[in-house]
Amino acid sequence: MINEGKNNSILVSGESGAGKTETTKMLMRYLAHLGGRSGVEGRTVEQQVLESNPVLEAFGNAKTVRNNNSSRFGKFVEIQFDKTGRISGAAIRTYLLERSRVCQINTPERNYHCFYFLCAAPPEDTQRYKLADARSFHYLNQSSCIEVEGINDAEEYLATRRAMDIVGINEEEQEAIFRVVAAVLHIGNINFAKGKEVDSSVIQDDNSRFHLNTASELLE
Repeated sequence: MINEGKNNSILVSGESGAGKTETTKMLMRYLAHLGGRSGVEGRTVEQQVLESNPVLEAFGNAKTVRNNNSSRFGKFVEIQFDKTGRISGAAIRTYLLERSRVCQINTPERNYHCFYFLCAAPPEDTQRYKLADARSFHYLNQSSCIEVEGINDAEEYLATRRAMDIVGINEEEQEAIFRVVAAVLHIGNINFAKGKEVDSSVIQDDNSRFHLNTASELLE
Protein backbone atom coordinates (compact mmCIF):
# COMPACT_ATOMS: atom_id res chain seq x y z
CA MET A 1 0.00 0.00 0.00
CA ILE A 2 2.79 2.42 0.93
CA ASN A 3 5.03 1.45 -1.97
CA GLU A 4 2.35 1.47 -4.66
CA GLY A 5 0.08 4.16 -3.26
CA LYS A 6 -3.04 2.05 -3.83
CA ASN A 7 -5.89 1.00 -1.59
CA ASN A 8 -5.89 -2.59 -0.40
CA SER A 9 -8.93 -4.71 0.47
CA ILE A 10 -9.36 -7.81 2.62
CA LEU A 11 -12.55 -9.83 2.18
CA VAL A 12 -13.49 -12.10 5.08
CA SER A 13 -16.12 -14.67 4.11
CA GLY A 14 -17.37 -18.04 5.31
CA GLU A 15 -20.40 -19.91 6.56
CA SER A 16 -22.08 -19.15 9.89
CA GLY A 17 -19.79 -19.97 12.81
CA ALA A 18 -16.66 -20.13 10.66
CA GLY A 19 -14.95 -17.36 12.64
CA LYS A 20 -15.38 -14.30 10.42
CA THR A 21 -15.96 -11.92 13.32
CA GLU A 22 -12.92 -13.11 15.30
CA THR A 23 -10.75 -13.10 12.17
CA THR A 24 -11.76 -9.53 11.43
CA LYS A 25 -10.89 -8.48 14.98
CA MET A 26 -7.46 -10.10 14.70
CA LEU A 27 -6.86 -8.28 11.41
CA MET A 28 -7.86 -4.98 12.98
CA ARG A 29 -5.60 -5.58 15.98
CA TYR A 30 -2.69 -6.35 13.66
CA LEU A 31 -3.24 -3.26 11.51
CA ALA A 32 -3.74 -1.09 14.59
CA HIS A 33 -0.47 -2.41 16.05
CA LEU A 34 1.44 -1.61 12.86
CA GLY A 35 -0.03 1.83 12.39
CA GLY A 36 -0.66 3.00 15.97
CA ARG A 37 -0.36 6.67 16.81
CA SER A 38 -1.52 9.11 19.48
CA GLY A 39 -5.09 10.33 19.37
CA VAL A 40 -7.17 13.08 20.93
CA GLU A 41 -8.13 13.40 24.60
CA GLY A 42 -5.57 10.82 25.69
CA ARG A 43 -7.07 8.11 23.48
CA THR A 44 -5.07 6.60 20.65
CA VAL A 45 -6.57 6.13 17.22
CA GLU A 46 -5.60 2.49 17.63
CA GLN A 47 -7.76 2.20 20.75
CA GLN A 48 -10.68 3.90 19.08
CA VAL A 49 -10.52 1.55 16.10
CA LEU A 50 -10.35 -1.55 18.29
CA GLU A 51 -13.02 -0.43 20.77
CA SER A 52 -15.49 -0.02 17.93
CA ASN A 53 -15.75 -3.83 17.91
CA PRO A 54 -17.43 -4.32 21.31
CA VAL A 55 -19.83 -1.46 20.55
CA LEU A 56 -20.91 -2.99 17.25
CA GLU A 57 -21.11 -6.46 18.78
CA ALA A 58 -23.33 -5.28 21.63
CA PHE A 59 -25.94 -3.90 19.26
CA GLY A 60 -25.51 -6.19 16.26
CA ASN A 61 -24.50 -9.62 17.58
CA ALA A 62 -26.59 -12.38 19.14
CA LYS A 63 -26.46 -16.01 20.17
CA THR A 64 -27.56 -18.37 17.41
CA VAL A 65 -27.71 -22.15 17.15
CA ARG A 66 -24.14 -22.33 15.87
CA ASN A 67 -22.44 -19.34 17.46
CA ASN A 68 -22.74 -17.59 20.83
CA ASN A 69 -21.55 -14.29 19.33
CA SER A 70 -22.89 -14.29 15.80
CA SER A 71 -22.84 -11.05 13.78
CA ARG A 72 -26.34 -10.43 12.48
CA PHE A 73 -25.25 -7.65 10.12
CA GLY A 74 -22.61 -6.96 7.53
CA LYS A 75 -19.97 -4.29 7.88
CA PHE A 76 -17.46 -2.50 5.71
CA VAL A 77 -14.46 -1.31 7.73
CA GLU A 78 -12.22 1.33 6.21
CA ILE A 79 -8.97 2.03 8.05
CA GLN A 80 -7.27 5.18 6.83
CA PHE A 81 -3.49 5.62 6.82
CA ASP A 82 -1.33 8.67 6.27
CA LYS A 83 1.70 8.78 3.97
CA THR A 84 3.97 7.36 6.67
CA GLY A 85 1.77 4.31 7.24
CA ARG A 86 0.27 5.54 10.49
CA ILE A 87 -3.46 5.18 11.13
CA SER A 88 -5.17 8.54 10.69
CA GLY A 89 -8.77 7.43 11.15
CA ALA A 90 -11.40 4.84 10.37
CA ALA A 91 -14.91 4.59 8.98
CA ILE A 92 -17.34 1.73 9.49
CA ARG A 93 -20.47 1.19 7.44
CA THR A 94 -23.06 -1.37 8.53
CA TYR A 95 -25.80 -2.96 6.46
CA LEU A 96 -28.31 -5.83 6.33
CA LEU A 97 -29.12 -5.91 10.05
CA GLU A 98 -31.44 -8.82 10.88
CA ARG A 99 -34.28 -6.59 12.09
CA SER A 100 -36.80 -9.40 12.61
CA ARG A 101 -34.69 -10.75 15.50
CA VAL A 102 -35.70 -7.77 17.65
CA CYS A 103 -39.27 -9.04 17.99
CA GLN A 104 -39.05 -12.76 17.20
CA ILE A 105 -36.58 -15.38 18.47
CA ASN A 106 -36.67 -19.11 19.11
CA THR A 107 -34.91 -21.44 21.54
CA PRO A 108 -31.90 -21.81 21.83
CA GLU A 109 -31.16 -18.40 20.33
CA ARG A 110 -31.11 -14.97 21.98
CA ASN A 111 -32.01 -11.47 20.94
CA TYR A 112 -29.29 -8.87 20.48
CA HIS A 113 -26.77 -8.71 23.33
CA CYS A 114 -27.58 -5.09 24.23
CA PHE A 115 -31.01 -6.00 25.62
CA TYR A 116 -29.59 -8.53 28.09
CA PHE A 117 -26.68 -6.23 28.96
CA LEU A 118 -29.08 -3.43 29.87
CA CYS A 119 -31.31 -5.69 31.98
CA ALA A 120 -28.17 -6.69 33.93
CA ALA A 121 -26.98 -3.09 34.36
CA PRO A 122 -26.33 -1.55 37.80
CA PRO A 123 -29.51 -0.82 39.84
CA GLU A 124 -29.34 2.93 39.22
CA ASP A 125 -29.60 2.29 35.47
CA THR A 126 -32.29 -0.39 35.55
CA GLN A 127 -34.38 1.78 37.88
CA ARG A 128 -33.99 4.79 35.61
CA TYR A 129 -35.21 2.78 32.61
CA LYS A 130 -37.78 0.86 34.73
CA LEU A 131 -36.33 -2.50 33.73
CA ALA A 132 -36.57 -5.87 35.44
CA ASP A 133 -35.11 -9.32 34.85
CA ALA A 134 -34.72 -10.19 31.17
CA ARG A 135 -37.22 -13.03 31.62
CA SER A 136 -40.01 -10.51 32.18
CA PHE A 137 -39.84 -9.08 28.66
CA HIS A 138 -41.69 -10.68 25.76
CA TYR A 139 -39.00 -9.89 23.20
CA LEU A 140 -36.51 -11.87 25.31
CA ASN A 141 -38.54 -14.66 26.95
CA GLN A 142 -39.79 -16.16 23.67
CA SER A 143 -36.62 -18.23 23.95
CA SER A 144 -35.72 -20.23 27.04
CA CYS A 145 -32.12 -19.11 26.57
CA ILE A 146 -31.56 -16.02 28.71
CA GLU A 147 -27.97 -16.54 29.83
CA VAL A 148 -25.03 -17.71 27.74
CA GLU A 149 -22.03 -19.58 29.09
CA GLY A 150 -18.97 -17.39 28.89
CA ILE A 151 -20.91 -14.11 28.68
CA ASN A 152 -21.41 -12.06 31.84
CA ASP A 153 -24.09 -9.58 30.82
CA ALA A 154 -23.46 -7.24 33.77
CA GLU A 155 -19.73 -6.99 33.02
CA GLU A 156 -20.37 -6.66 29.29
CA TYR A 157 -22.71 -3.72 29.90
CA LEU A 158 -19.95 -1.84 31.71
CA ALA A 159 -17.42 -2.84 29.04
CA THR A 160 -19.75 -1.55 26.33
CA ARG A 161 -20.10 1.76 28.16
CA ARG A 162 -16.30 2.07 28.42
CA ALA A 163 -15.90 1.27 24.73
CA MET A 164 -18.48 3.91 23.82
CA ASP A 165 -16.51 6.45 25.86
CA ILE A 166 -13.30 5.58 24.02
CA VAL A 167 -14.78 5.81 20.51
CA GLY A 168 -16.16 9.25 21.36
CA ILE A 169 -19.85 8.64 22.15
CA ASN A 170 -20.53 11.12 24.94
CA GLU A 171 -22.71 10.58 28.01
CA GLU A 172 -25.73 12.36 26.55
CA GLU A 173 -25.61 10.27 23.37
CA GLN A 174 -25.19 7.06 25.35
CA GLU A 175 -28.21 7.95 27.47
CA ALA A 176 -30.30 8.52 24.33
CA ILE A 177 -29.18 5.19 22.87
CA PHE A 178 -30.02 3.14 25.96
CA ARG A 179 -33.34 4.91 26.42
CA VAL A 180 -34.32 3.64 22.97
CA VAL A 181 -33.09 0.12 23.80
CA ALA A 182 -35.17 0.13 27.00
CA ALA A 183 -38.20 1.54 25.18
CA VAL A 184 -38.09 -1.32 22.67
CA LEU A 185 -38.31 -3.83 25.53
CA HIS A 186 -41.28 -2.02 27.05
CA ILE A 187 -43.05 -1.81 23.68
CA GLY A 188 -42.81 -5.60 23.40
CA ASN A 189 -44.85 -5.94 26.61
CA ILE A 190 -47.80 -3.87 25.36
CA ASN A 191 -50.86 -6.01 24.62
CA PHE A 192 -54.13 -4.95 23.03
CA ALA A 193 -57.70 -6.20 23.25
CA LYS A 194 -60.59 -5.78 20.83
CA GLY A 195 -62.41 -2.48 21.29
CA LYS A 196 -66.11 -1.76 21.13
CA GLU A 197 -65.92 -0.07 17.75
CA VAL A 198 -65.34 -1.91 14.48
CA ASP A 199 -61.64 -2.56 13.80
CA SER A 200 -60.67 -0.83 17.04
CA SER A 201 -58.45 -1.93 19.89
CA VAL A 202 -57.74 -0.85 23.45
CA ILE A 203 -54.92 -1.37 25.94
CA GLN A 204 -55.49 -4.82 27.43
CA ASP A 205 -54.67 -4.21 31.09
CA ASP A 206 -52.82 -2.05 33.62
CA ASN A 207 -49.55 -3.87 32.99
CA SER A 208 -49.70 -3.01 29.30
CA ARG A 209 -50.55 0.60 30.15
CA PHE A 210 -47.49 0.79 32.42
CA HIS A 211 -45.21 -0.36 29.61
CA LEU A 212 -46.91 1.99 27.12
CA ASN A 213 -46.46 4.99 29.41
CA THR A 214 -42.86 4.03 30.19
CA ALA A 215 -41.96 3.62 26.51
CA SER A 216 -43.54 7.00 25.81
CA GLU A 217 -41.51 8.65 28.59
CA LEU A 218 -38.26 7.07 27.41
CA LEU A 219 -38.80 8.24 23.83
CA GLU A 220 -39.64 11.85 24.73
